[in-house]
Amino acid sequence: MNIEMGPILGFRGVKNNKWHVCALIVVKGDETPKLTSGGGSPAANNLYSYGNRKIWRFEWAVDQTDKEQAVEYSIDGDKWKFRVPPKKDAELRFAYSSCNGYGSAKDAKKIEDKNKMWKVLSDQHDEKPYHLMIMGGDQVYGDPIWEMSSTLKKWAEKSGKERWKAKFTQQMDTQVEKFYMDLYCSRWSQPEQAKMFAQIPAMMMWDDHDVFDGWGSYPEDWQASEVYQGIFAQGSKYFSLFQMQARPDDLPDAVFKRQPGFSYGYQIGDIAILALDTRFERTQKMIMSSHAWDQAFSWLEGLSGCKHLLIMASIPVVYPDFGLMEKALAFIPGQQSLEDDLKDHWRSRTHKEERLRLIHRLFKFSEEKECRVSILSGDVHVAAVGVIESNRGGTAGSNAYVINQLISSAIVNIPPNAVVVWFLEKMGDNVEKVDRGITAQMLTFPATDHRFIGARNWLSLSLDDKRRVWADWFVEDEDAPFTKVIHTV
Repeated sequence: MNIEMGPILGFRGVKNNKWHVCALIVVKGDETPKLTSGGGSPAANNLYSYGNRKIWRFEWAVDQTDKEQAVEYSIDGDKWKFRVPPKKDAELRFAYSSCNGYGSAKDAKKIEDKNKMWKVLSDQHDEKPYHLMIMGGDQVYGDPIWEMSSTLKKWAEKSGKERWKAKFTQQMDTQVEKFYMDLYCSRWSQPEQAKMFAQIPAMMMWDDHDVFDGWGSYPEDWQASEVYQGIFAQGSKYFSLFQMQARPDDLPDAVFKRQPGFSYGYQIGDIAILALDTRFERTQKMIMSSHAWDQAFSWLEGLSGCKHLLIMASIPVVYPDFGLMEKALAFIPGQQSLEDDLKDHWRSRTHKEERLRLIHRLFKFSEEKECRVSILSGDVHVAAVGVIESNRGGTAGSNAYVINQLISSAIVNIPPNAVVVWFLEKMGDNVEKVDRGITAQMLTFPATDHRFIGARNWLSLSLDDKRRVWADWFVEDEDAPFTKVIHTV
């Protein structure tokens, strides 16, 4: 059997002490693959066919026991295994990453060992295996689409008005679909990444580069054009197929059904993970619609026995004001590519109200449920720690009134240059007055005297028997991780 890519393990939640997983592969040819695990063979579901390629998915469940298990599975004679945590008081281990690629060949040439941090993750997994891999955005980079499609190259040469009024032709659609299919198959087949994809079930949520750089933050006439919408339709479909491991019309049960987008959530014992889709509806004026927010918080309100909520928000909620940075970067050669990122951030003027509503609702949830809230973010190519604190309605410093934000990126992409990091440090020492009695700030990074780590990195999250979360950043060329401990409320 000619398996072109995979297996990619996906997480499907915990139900009645059963650990649900799925596995996705791409096969060339008409042969139906067979997966076996624990003496069983789950059905092969053909999600999609493209030329002679077929995307297949398997779903099965493993009974949790009082001890951690190593579960073996095989496809076409090749064998892998993943770990299932015990059913009670599990010492869960998660790996978090973002920015898994490059926006250009020029950037890729700057790094000699492109998957070095995936090798570090592999070493850590071999030493003490992870139960779940959380991927927070830019799992692939669609930026080369403008060079890979001949029809889009010609389209880009048109004047502005001609571009935005142009039709999305069938030839364009054909080339765009081929691009995304090839993109996932080639990038996720790299040996260092493929090894981890086959051993750790993943939860994924997209960001702009999973379509192309800046998607969602362009002017309205650009976003609404037939060509941009046509590209987005294919990018969205392939995000669903590969990252959600589902057809767009048949999404997993965890995805909130009455929303425009892919937001979803899982509860694993006393830990809950909410993945916010901050890309599907994004415009320069909105991140998520009020209806999408209501769906997410309705799910949160239904949680019971949750001691720690992890929010996946691809772009940091706490970060220096990019309005000031935008002015500063105007004087730095070669930084023009950051301009759309500046409009993307939560502190952009048109997103501030939405950000404030999110912060208030998270504090309300934390207080009412007596549940710690932490935010996991990436996107910005640094490692950093932020905090939001409130003394409204409670004692200043109380755990229920503190929201930590852990930033980790990039696992593959290049770090910012030294000048950008210097500007971040200068702007990151300010305490932001978010609202009356609510402040936000970047904290000094653990075991350092600065706030930002300008090197490639990924984040390890371990839950101990006291339900504390140990956050360990593994940073390129550092001998030991940087550690922060987050206590329960």
